[in-house]
Parts: sequence; structure tokens; C-alpha cells
Amino acid sequence: MAYRRRNSILLFAIPFSVTLFFYLLTVCRTLYTGDSGELAFVIDSLGIAHPPGYPLITLLGKFIVSLVPGNTAFVLNIFSSVLTACASGVGAIVIRDTLFQGENRQETQAIVVSISAACLWGFANALWASAVGIEVYSLGMVLILLSLLALNSFFETGKYRTILLSVYLLSLGMANHLTASALALPILYALIRARAPLKIWLYSASLAALGLTLYLYIPIRSLNDPILNWDNLSSLGAFFDHVTAKRYQDYMTGLRLENYAENFARSLSLLVRQYPLWLGLLGLLGLALSKRLSTPFKIVITMVVAFNFLTVALYDIPDIEQYYLPSYFVSTLGVAALLLWLRERIERMRPSRVGWPLYGALCALVILTIFTNYNANDQSQNRLSYVYGMNILNCMPPNSILISTGDNANSTVQYLHFVEGVRKDIEIYDPLKTTGLLRKKLTVAGDAWRSGFDLCMQMIIAYPERSYFSKEHMLRRNSPFDYASLPLTPHGMVYRVGNHPVDPTIWNRLEIPEFDDLSHIDVKGMTMLCNLYLNRGEDRQRAGDSTAAYKDFMRATDIASKSPEAVSHNSLGVFFRRHRVVGLAEEEYRKALESQHLTADEKANIFVNLGNLQKDKGNFDGAMANYSRAIAINGKNTEARYNLALTNAYLSVSHRRFDDAVGWFEEAVSFSVADPRLVYNLGVLYDQNLHDTARAVYNYRRFAEIASPEAPESRAARRRIEELSR
Repeated sequence: MAYRRRNSILLFAIPFSVTLFFYLLTVCRTLYTGDSGELAFVIDSLGIAHPPGYPLITLLGKFIVSLVPGNTAFVLNIFSSVLTACASGVGAIVIRDTLFQGENRQETQAIVVSISAACLWGFANALWASAVGIEVYSLGMVLILLSLLALNSFFETGKYRTILLSVYLLSLGMANHLTASALALPILYALIRARAPLKIWLYSASLAALGLTLYLYIPIRSLNDPILNWDNLSSLGAFFDHVTAKRYQDYMTGLRLENYAENFARSLSLLVRQYPLWLGLLGLLGLALSKRLSTPFKIVITMVVAFNFLTVALYDIPDIEQYYLPSYFVSTLGVAALLLWLRERIERMRPSRVGWPLYGALCALVILTIFTNYNANDQSQNRLSYVYGMNILNCMPPNSILISTGDNANSTVQYLHFVEGVRKDIEIYDPLKTTGLLRKKLTVAGDAWRSGFDLCMQMIIAYPERSYFSKEHMLRRNSPFDYASLPLTPHGMVYRVGNHPVDPTIWNRLEIPEFDDLSHIDVKGMTMLCNLYLNRGEDRQRAGDSTAAYKDFMRATDIASKSPEAVSHNSLGVFFRRHRVVGLAEEEYRKALESQHLTADEKANIFVNLGNLQKDKGNFDGAMANYSRAIAINGKNTEARYNLALTNAYLSVSHRRFDDAVGWFEEAVSFSVADPRLVYNLGVLYDQNLHDTARAVYNYRRFAEIASPEAPESRAARRRIEELSR
């Protein structure tokens, strides 16, 4: 059966080679955006990545960089290209084995259709994007497709070893990325449908557990205190929270109907974006019409798409596209099925040889997809992430300390510093990932509990002249540090601790890459580019050059206008409000409310920010109206409820309704986001306006316990306690 072996080799090799050729043309030659820097650092140092940890890609990547010489980031980007090409090659086998049966699989039609459809799949936007920089998705798709292949074989042969193989591949996939869980229900369905005996269920459970044992790498490695050690896993509970990605539950906003509808609509738009001519949606139509797929396998892929859409649409992050890769493959399978269905209908109505036109149509679709998606995925000249990290490091004077927050700063500077050895004279700390280094620096005992944020604050108190913070203005969530309460001076891409003269000449040695075509830049890249201009504008504004600062701010808004995400404009609005550029803040909030992708929760956040803007203007009625709108949309919005209570408190004071003011202040204090100085305000109200000495002393003492002893209000509170206690 030499021809069968030859056909199988061609089936994998041709789509693998064709897609790899284009991947290598477009792969990023240096550090790529997003999580690539963190993954490269984790792989190189055998560290622990962000939840759920990704142990499989970490160990495989370490094996590759140990064998292949060269720049670590580039080697791993090439590795990702090879894995993605493998997903295309394996995809051809899955398409052939599911759309064609028995000896028909060796026919020219089966081989050509499967190869062409696999190439189409290989050039889908989301899969191609996985090939240009190191990420976890390509390996995940290889394992998902192999598991699907084994599952289809089980339906055909009934051999239990094939479904056991499918289970093991699924568990390996889940040790790589949780999107593989889309196959869990289909495998369960297959076992129930086959009425598998108890021993097969036990074998399946054992194999699933065996694959998931890769996650034991995380606590074992954490005990050795690697440099990058997310969450510093010191307990079983912390380990469980890490591997289940509990940290990111804040992004799960789809449980509300409005949010889910919005995210589901975005899911469909991303499906359309994968191919030209609406092929993504047409593929789903092809699956519905085709009778080539066996009933059990059709049920399986329906489960995969349903589970993928129903779960991922709960997750509201801008860079979500690659989470839908299993559904995009199913849609590609449907495109091939649709063309075969059309051929069969044409032949019934008018018998003729339409095979070659069919092959030509598929090849034309592949070529059209390459031309359509090439530009967006060509990262061969993209140096943005590398330049971004180098800019941060070049802002640092010799022997200084950088406290780094935010994905963009962390991924770039940690990789460049720890892997490529750039600026070894400085020290870099992260409140989430490098608590071990912080403890060693501050000689804090291992069993003495301190959060990473507390340790970082302790660091700047101990080394104020050497300490710097990275500046990230486009964070989806606010910075964990309250920069407004700290004495900080903007200094390029960082904040210098203390009040110092601004040095605008620092930008003479920094670089802002120019892009004539922003279609090359993904969401994370756009936030980097926006942040570069915001940082330079901030320095120029602080130095008194408001005209140049405004130009930088406008350039940032131009870049953000390319993003359909409301959160980008909302973040810009927060920045402009903080820097008192009220007109731009209002404009960005308006753009946010008109954005293509706007969930109910994000809309509530925007109304809170609009309320804050009105409060700054002294329009308290307008502020409270916006806070109330936010609460009407999302009653759990803490910022809205807190600010509404606070505004009512100050209005009550201004109208001399002191009893009402006390009630509102007490409500505001009950929120975790409350400023501790509100407790001091309560003490003053009871002391000077309500003349209730006992409650005044009580609140002064409450404030003294939670505030810094050096704060002016703390000294005033202690002094007043002494006076009232005489």
C-alpha cells in the first residue's frame, strides 16, 4: 500500500510546507507583542507563567531553545510557526477522514480537496496570527485536531484504544490551554453512546489525570523560587486558583444578558473576519447541508462550536480571537463540505465533470485568503515590542530600581533584562511575579506574609532616590498603585520617585516607531504605541510645552480610533481627565459609548468616568445623574455607588445637612475603594458640626489606625484626640 503511505505524506506535507513558507516570510524577527515576551522569559528560565501556567509549552519550548542556537525570542517565534504549520497539516488529515470514507480517501478528489481546505485553514487570520510570535494556541490546535482525529476513528472502528488516545490528547491540550476543554463533552458523549464498560471509563480517567499531571510542574518549580513566579504559589488553594485562572474571573462579564449578547455578536464578527467572502458563516451552512459527515461526528463538532462560543463569549478581553480557533477549524471543514455539496447538486441536475472547477475554486479561495490576510499578519518588520522595552530600560539611570506593572511593560523589560541581559546594572521587580526577589532584597522572612504591593512600597521607602515606576496609561484595569497619592515625576517611560525637574531631553535617546499602515499592529501593539505618545505628551505637558503635548495626545487618539474596543477610548478618557485635558476626555468617552464593541459593564464604567468629569467641573447634579445611570446598568458597580455616596455627602455638607452627610460618608467608607481620609472627615463632622465628642474621638482613632503616621491628617487626628480626651 505504498500509494496510501505516499498520499498520507502528501496530505500532511503539502499544507505544512505551503503555510510554513508564508509563516516564515511574516514571522516577527524579534520580541513580539502580547504575552510573547513573558512566555519567552518563562521558557528560557523555566519560570511560571500567568494563570493557568501553560506547563506543556514551557517544557517543550525549553527543549527547543536548548537545542537551537540563536536569539531566544526569534527561535521561539520560528517554533510557533512550525507548530502552526503542523496544525494545518493535521487539519488536512482530519478533513479527509471526516468528509471521505473508506477507499474514497485515496482518490484524487479527497487528496486535493483536503489539502486545499487545510491551506485555507492555515491562512485564517487567527491561526496565521499564532504563527508570527510565540504563543500557546498553535500547540493547542495540534492536540485538539489529533484528538478529533482519534475520536472520528473511534466512531468508525469502535476500537477503544482510539478514544483512549483522544482522551489523553485532550488532557495534554488542557495542560497547554483551557480552550481544549471544548472536546471534553464530545468525548463524554462518545463514551456514553458506545456504552463503554467500566474499565474503559477508569482507563479514560487515568489517562486524563496522567496528562494533567504536567500541572505539577507549577508547584514543584515554585518551590525552587524561579525569577518569574506568578502568584508565588505557597499553598494548595493558591495552586488551584492559579490553574483555574481565578485571577481573571473579573473579565467574565457575559453572565449578564446584555454582555453576553454583545460578546456573542463580536464572536460572529470575528468568524466573518477569518476569510474573505463571508466564508466563515458559509462554512457553518455547509455543515448543516452536508450529509458526508457521520451523524456522531456532526454532533461532536456541533458540541465543539456551541461550547466554544458559549464559554468564550463570557470572557471580555480585546485579544480574544484565538480562543475561537476550534470553531474556525470546524467552519473551514464546512467550507469544503459546502463545495462538495454544490458539486453533487450540479452533477445531479446536469451530469458533467465539475471536479476540476471545484479544485480550482478551492485553490482560488486559498490564494484570495492569502492576499486578504497577508498584510495584517506580516510582522517581519515589527520592532515595536522590542523598542518599547528598550525605551523603558534606557530611561533608567545606572544602578536604579524599576517597579514594573502592566502586561506591556512586564513582557518586554523582563525578557530583555533577564534573557538578553540588557541593563544588568538595574534591578527589576514586579508585585505579582517576583515576590521572591523582593523578599531577598528586603530580607523579609519567607513565612512573613506581605503582598507584592506592600513589598514594592517598602522598596521605595527604603530606596527613594533609586526607585522608578513604569508608566502604563492604557491598562484595562487601573494600576495597582495609586500614583496620584505618590510624589512622582514623569521621566520618559517611567515615573521617578520624588519631586524633581522634568527632563524633556530624555526623549532624544528614545524611539517612537512610525507606521504608515496600522493594519500590521494588533490590539496589544496599539496600546503600546498609544502609551508611547501619551508618555511623551505627559512629559511635555509637565515641562510647560502644552502645544507639543497636545500633538502627542492627538496622535494617541488617532491610533486608538483604529480599535473597535470601547475600553481603549475609556482608558484614554481617564488619562486626559487626570491631565486636565477636559475636551479630549469628553471626546474619548463619547467615542467609547459609540464603539463597535461595548458591553453593559463597560458602559457603566464610562458613565462613572463621565460623572467624575462633571464633578470636576462642579456640576454635582450632572455627576450624580451619570452615577445613577451607571448603577441602573450595573447595580454592582462599586465605583458608581461609592462616588454617588461621596457626592451626596459633600452636597449635604455644603447645604449644612450634617446628619445626612454623616450617613453618606459612612456609606462611602463601607466600600473597599474608599479613601481612608473619609474617616477623618467623619471625625471632623462629629467634632465641629455635630459636637458629638465620643463619635469624633472614635473616628479620629479609626483614621489614625489605618493612615500613615506621617500624614498631616494623622498628626491632626492624634492632636485632636488628646484635646478631646482631657
